[in-house]
Amino acid sequence: MEINLFQVLSTIALAIETSAPELNGHHKRTAFIANELAAELKLVPKYREDVFISALLHDIGGLVKKDYLIAIDDQEPYSHAHATYGAAIFKMVPLLADKASIILHHHRKWGYGQGEYQNDERIPFASHIIYLADRIDIQYLKLQKSGHESPAERCIELIKEEVETRFHPLVLEAFLRLANKTYFWLALSRPLPLNLLRMYSPIADKTINLDELMDFGLLLNTIIDMHCNFTCRHSLHVGIVARFLAEKCHYSEVECKKIELAGYLHDIGKLAIPMSLLHKEGKLDDADIAILKSHSYHTFELLSSIDAITDIARWAALHHEKPNGYGYPFSLAGDEIGQECRIISIADVFVALTENRPYRTAMPAKRVSEILHQEAENNSLDSKLVNLLLEHRQEVMNITNNMDLMHSY
Repeated sequence: MEINLFQVLSTIALAIETSAPELNGHHKRTAFIANELAAELKLVPKYREDVFISALLHDIGGLVKKDYLIAIDDQEPYSHAHATYGAAIFKMVPLLADKASIILHHHRKWGYGQGEYQNDERIPFASHIIYLADRIDIQYLKLQKSGHESPAERCIELIKEEVETRFHPLVLEAFLRLANKTYFWLALSRPLPLNLLRMYSPIADKTINLDELMDFGLLLNTIIDMHCNFTCRHSLHVGIVARFLAEKCHYSEVECKKIELAGYLHDIGKLAIPMSLLHKEGKLDDADIAILKSHSYHTFELLSSIDAITDIARWAALHHEKPNGYGYPFSLAGDEIGQECRIISIADVFVALTENRPYRTAMPAKRVSEILHQEAENNSLDSKLVNLLLEHRQEVMNITNNMDLMHSY
């Protein structure tokens, strides 16, 4: 199974911006600018790939540390907080780990040359490229939104004013050459389509395998659960329980991994839900509930952009559909809901019932069994899968508890 790396990373970039609408398009544009700067600097292909990948995900730490707006204004010391978290996130994925230092320093100012080193270690050149690319996008967008009659010219002037204090001289020189090319400003003056960014991208045709995609899935499930504090490890547990059920249903190893991945990603759409609503105390009104319910459709939208995993996208997104037809977001019924979707659904319900929430502790085994049987009788959950899960309940709990112990170290 081959999965396009550009589609995976651009989906993660979109997930970042789904969580922070004020960054709309920022990662795509920063990746475009950084890539063109790297080309202008005639960097070797592998280093251009590192620049592009890091730029496309440079603010991923903001999903943990919500300092986007401060980062946009580039104020110290807060603009470094999300960079620190971002570097830690990069280290979680083998394909990204060697680029963690780039992310850590992507807000590093040149400071008359003092920004070339930190503690006798050289700051990655790619960090300086991404920092300038980030500032160009932010500055140009501000000028454009303010209605400035010559945003490109003014942007160049403002960037040039801080060559020694903020920006690496070699990167600035590359920008000034690039700024003379008409296509550059035309690309920035309007929304940048993904297919166009892919055309410029040095990783347009690179692929990863299913195991490598699982690494990105674990990264995303960690971020998803951090987005909603009281469901810590919820997505991780849903993936584990879903895989257990898939194994008991005699799926192949590949299919088991895909079902597990769907469990990890089922709530990625919650990144589109305001944190204020996710953490709202007291009773939710109808409008609140409607917004919360939209998360499953957002999951479908985000994951469907990766061509090779349309099946996983469907399994993940349909976890609130019910065999009786009273689920959402598509109101499917009966055979319209495949067994893989039903597995994710029951895993989600089981984990929710057996985990602590702010308003209650984990439910006792007897009560969990009563609720699941009632849901099966109402045809809200698949009765065969309910019986299968309850038959192996203690085994499932042991597996999730052991996983918690592993993640606590």
